[in-house]
Amino acid sequence: MYRCVRCGRNVNALNGFTCGCGGTLEVVHESLEASLEVFESRLSEMEGPYRSGVWRYKELIHPLIGAEYIVTRPEGNTNLYRRVEVSRYTGLERVQLKHEGENPTGSFKDRGMTVAVSEAVRNGASVVVCASTGNTSASMAAYAAQAGLKAVVFIPEGEIAYGKLAQALAYGAQVIQVKGSFDDAMRVVKESSVELGLYVLNSLNPWRVEGQKSIIFEMLHQRGWEPPDWILVPAGNLGNTAAFGKALRELKQLGVI
Repeated sequence: MYRCVRCGRNVNALNGFTCGCGGTLEVVHESLEASLEVFESRLSEMEGPYRSGVWRYKELIHPLIGAEYIVTRPEGNTNLYRRVEVSRYTGLERVQLKHEGENPTGSFKDRGMTVAVSEAVRNGASVVVCASTGNTSASMAAYAAQAGLKAVVFIPEGEIAYGKLAQALAYGAQVIQVKGSFDDAMRVVKESSVELGLYVLNSLNPWRVEGQKSIIFEMLHQRGWEPPDWILVPAGNLGNTAAFGKALRELKQLGVI
């Protein structure tokens, strides 16, 4: 089940990943369970999806998906660091940094992509698509290659350094230039998803947000489920902001925090 974050309408199936009112959709789980003992036991997993720092918290991210559909590298398991220089600069003694650059393709995008690509496989998709200027294309191409899917990346012509596409090209993605801005490339993505049945993996795909919730789950797990006073996160299109808020609300409802 999906719900529009703007008007609150419930939607049974994704249709271009937007509501009729133009709002984006979020995943609504019928029920969520959190067993801290189970999560702790999975830290020793060496094979299978639970070795992932995302799928370790499967019951909070995608409870219904079967293991046969899960596409993982594995991702997550990123460290919390303390840095004297940062503490000195901020004047705060207990600053911790979560290094999402330790993910397989070098960014947090892998956390959302493992879930969204797994959902694409579950839905029988054969081609995945995104508009990107860097990290999203790298992550999508890597997970598509892992799953045996074809990946198509639309980029704004003349607005991206090809070095940023190195990983996407290395993983075999087809890269197509679009005249105009990133918004124009995104428009082509939406049109191709409707006309050609391609599976969109930009951040408007709500399963990306579900995967990115694991940053919060893993961070709290590393802290013994003791929330910090503040969480600071860089903001671009605010996908992580949405994911963090959703994760914290769900943990609060479950009585974990």
